[in-house]
Amino acid sequence: YTALLLSTISLTSPILCQAFYSSGPQYQPSKTALHNNIDLTSFCAEADIQHINQIPQSDITLSSARGWMEHIEQRDGPKYGVGAYTVLRCDATLQPDMNCEWKIWGEKFHMDRLSSSFQTLTTNLFGATESGGSFYGGGITSMSGMGGSVHTESMFTDSIEETRHVMSMLLEQATESICANACNLQHEGSLTHTLMLTILWTPSSSQQSIPLVRGHAAFATIAPESTTSNSIDNESLPPLPTPITACIAIPNQLTPESLSILPRRHGMNLNLQRQVGSSASAKVSSWCRIRRPLEDPNRYKPPGVGEVILVRKPETERGTNIMTYSNENFIDTLELLEGLISNFFVVYKDGTVRTAPVGLVLPGYARHLIIQELNERGMKVDSSNPPTIQDMRDGLWSEVFVTSAIRLVVPVERIIMPATGANVNPLILWEAPNDEYRATRMIQSAMYQRGCRQATVKNVVTSI
Repeated sequence: YTALLLSTISLTSPILCQAFYSSGPQYQPSKTALHNNIDLTSFCAEADIQHINQIPQSDITLSSARGWMEHIEQRDGPKYGVGAYTVLRCDATLQPDMNCEWKIWGEKFHMDRLSSSFQTLTTNLFGATESGGSFYGGGITSMSGMGGSVHTESMFTDSIEETRHVMSMLLEQATESICANACNLQHEGSLTHTLMLTILWTPSSSQQSIPLVRGHAAFATIAPESTTSNSIDNESLPPLPTPITACIAIPNQLTPESLSILPRRHGMNLNLQRQVGSSASAKVSSWCRIRRPLEDPNRYKPPGVGEVILVRKPETERGTNIMTYSNENFIDTLELLEGLISNFFVVYKDGTVRTAPVGLVLPGYARHLIIQELNERGMKVDSSNPPTIQDMRDGLWSEVFVTSAIRLVVPVERIIMPATGANVNPLILWEAPNDEYRATRMIQSAMYQRGCRQATVKNVVTSI
């Protein structure tokens, strides 16, 4: 699995894609990106089990969770600076008494996945014990995508309690910030104050199986697209975010070497930038660094591109000499897996909602909510077979969207292919047939209501 995966085969010259889509429309960049409409307030903080520190927004490195985790990896090295992490959405409602009611989305899900990811990470880092058994005395328990393992969770009971303590410290500090800046944070059309809370577990140098627990918090004030909102069971439904353009991740020259060198979220590639959590279900902080080449603004993320979609060759095509394919067939058989920071969904014209299976992608919480909701509604959900470009070419797609912990559901208006071979400009592979996004809006509404119902409610009282 990689941004584009292919078995190593003998090849004398690269495949050029100039014949494929050579007459198609070229991509013209817009100003829309995945993180459009997110403004961070002045609040930003980090904490461990004993201390909490505010981070000035002027500190560009530490004020983002990604920069904070990359800093820890650089400072502490690949063994003790890389950790399992998770990102929780925390919605705050300011009460008349200037205290906050927090809704923490998917707390148990995130604790389960964090535990499972840390177990996978440390087993791959430190391997077997001297006694010859596995690092934890048992097999690695992977996420099913619908919750974590009771066995895995029980192994980290103390660490989970420490995590909740760190979360409480950060929520208390954030509440004080909300109260102190209530007038500035409230604006017409604002639906919620959303905190992006990141928890990082890194191995301890003294006892690798016990994580060091750290957290990072910063506001992600998601501005509405309009002042009109719907009221659902006293919950204000966020407007659908601005649609984005997504780019598939394929190299300029399609050779086995170039395919292997592309960054991937797990496993090992030829340039030895190892992602130590080798399971697709493990969320590991080194991905923050490893994915940077796939964010190259001159190739994968030019202006207006909001997400990059990882793809692979299907299992049935592995080992087949790609010289037997035409350029068109080679591209058409690609499976679309996930974004760099999101899960990827396609709504088919027959009503089926399809996303890649756990085992190939990270099981995100928004993905989990959507699959739960659609299954309960008796809708057709296929989470076993990734969407394919062939299906796109056959006109089977209706809508496309991506999901993430903070933005929840983001519609995709077009998918492009980067400049490849003789093509000097990106080419448009697919465009949404209209701007209504009816299925995407319905899915967003249903998953938002479910997420609010299942959220952990925590009231934080301040001294202000």
